[in-house]
Amino acid sequence: MKSTQKKLKTKHFRYLRKEYVKDPDRFLKEVVQQWGLNWSNNFNYLINSSLYPPMRTSTTFEYGFMFNHLAQMIEVGFVILRKYKLKPMAKADVFQYNCQEVFDAEIEDSSAFPAKSLCAFYGFKSCKEWLTVLDDLLQRRDYTEDNMEELPLDHDYIAIREFLVKLPLVLSEIYKRGGL
Repeated sequence: MKSTQKKLKTKHFRYLRKEYVKDPDRFLKEVVQQWGLNWSNNFNYLINSSLYPPMRTSTTFEYGFMFNHLAQMIEVGFVILRKYKLKPMAKADVFQYNCQEVFDAEIEDSSAFPAKSLCAFYGFKSCKEWLTVLDDLLQRRDYTEDNMEELPLDHDYIAIREFLVKLPLVLSEIYKRGGL
């Protein structure tokens, strides 16, 4: 039986522009690399301040700008996953390591394994589910210190934060290597 793979089209994405769907390396070069921002720290602040209102600063922080670029990175990661015909990991395996050496390299040495990281990222949640997470984070911005007791605490956000903070590092490593 012939197996066919759907071709990725711009209409399948909410945030990613057509030229980036066709050429995700261009996105890696233009946005992840050339902008010179520490995306991980910015995303970390975006997530933490969305979950815990007292962490919000009164200084200027471009929430919409960061939110939009995080969404684009989620979508470009999916495009790369499909481009290299990688399969998402089973959710039960996402936090498991094959051996002590891989664990030590990732945790102790901050080494990046882009293919493994992308497979784990999309094994934990699908692209659509990741965008739902972002929508939820944006809605949580409506809570303030006055009504934060009503803010539901979802323990999944510990893992979600870890994945989202790591995503720009993985994409940057893919760019540096010239692919997976």
